Amino acid sequence: MHRFQDVGCLDFQRVVINIGPVSYIHANYVATPLNPRRFICTQGSKKSAEYVPLSFDTSPLAFGDVTVTLRKREEFQFPFNTRVNVDVGYLEVKIKGEPPHHCTHYHWKDWPDRGVPEADLAPIYLLTKIQSTPSAHVKNLNPHAVELINSQAPLTEIRALLLNLRKQRNNSIQTEHQYLYVHQVLLLYLKKLKYLDDSVIPYLEQFTADYQAATKGF
Repeated sequence: MHRFQDVGCLDFQRVVINIGPVSYIHANYVATPLNPRRFICTQGSKKSAEYVPLSFDTSPLAFGDVTVTLRKREEFQFPFNTRVNVDVGYLEVKIKGEPPHHCTHYHWKDWPDRGVPEADLAPIYLLTKIQSTPSAHVKNLNPHAVELINSQAPLTEIRALLLNLRKQRNNSIQTEHQYLYVHQVLLLYLKKLKYLDDSVIPYLEQFTADYQAATKGF
């Protein structure tokens, strides 16, 4: 049930499965100001592969009266150069006696366990793309392996936001490197949108140099 033995599943905000003989899954709802169940954070792709077909080589997965089929798969296109690799899978979920449900599955393939990818605007763009989906078509968003936060929050509130996130999803942001990664990505985002005064750019460049030195090899 658990991918990592040191990452338990909190009862608070826990997702309960109402279909099938087992109600437990290692997953929690994560709230936003407008939706108390906007996100579902669950385990990484290796565990998720038991529930979600990640390739056409996999037969449709059946769980009692529920069948999950991969209908289409393509590479996610970023509008800038990045080393990040994200696959987009289009899933069809059928429940006996119910109309089919269609789900878009974004799979960040090369996020390192307990590490960090190269810091750029990829997570901001990906989250923005997902959030732009009309809420009428999206009941829950399901990021596995990567926990995301509101990218427009003031930097002084990052610590409070991450503490609140960890209250909903146990041990989100597992390492110091991931904590630094969040800061680095948000600083790049603020610089891109010209929210930072020119006078702080030298400090940003120094932070970036220190960040790269601290996370090298992770």
